[in-house]
Amino acid sequence: MIAGDTAWLEEYENQLPKKIGECLRKVRGFDFDHAEDGKYEIEGCGTMSIESPETEPAVMRRLEGHRKYIDVVYLIRGEEWIGCLPRHDARGEKEALPERDLYFYEGADDETKVYLRPGRFAVFFPEDLHRPLCAGAAGRMTIRKAVVKVPVDAV
Repeated sequence: MIAGDTAWLEEYENQLPKKIGECLRKVRGFDFDHAEDGKYEIEGCGTMSIESPETEPAVMRRLEGHRKYIDVVYLIRGEEWIGCLPRHDARGEKEALPERDLYFYEGADDETKVYLRPGRFAVFFPEDLHRPLCAGAAGRMTIRKAVVKVPVDAV
């Protein structure tokens, strides 16, 4: 897992996989003010979903993972906590939806928490399970975020 702030993206670039840096630059430059929620193709990166979901208490959220895609998450508005746990530390797979490349896991008590506010990003590789849409200190809220699905074989 990699997390940071796109305001300092140039400082991360020599540390990021080239494809991930390219995708983050394109996301940072995207005109979200004039884009509706939905799916967009980001040339050379994959499919980006722009969403406006509501955050919830972490106990209501499920730990998920993917095998074919890397999730590049970028927060546009609001605040969100995302729990993160190495796949090998999970207590087991609970549900598999392979047609959606979506797998749910039983978590552990020692998840790392990543706090996102506007402009911040998190990158979750197939080894990184994540619990998205956890409410932050301000409580439940509707946020706006972008999630780019980058094919693993493109990196």
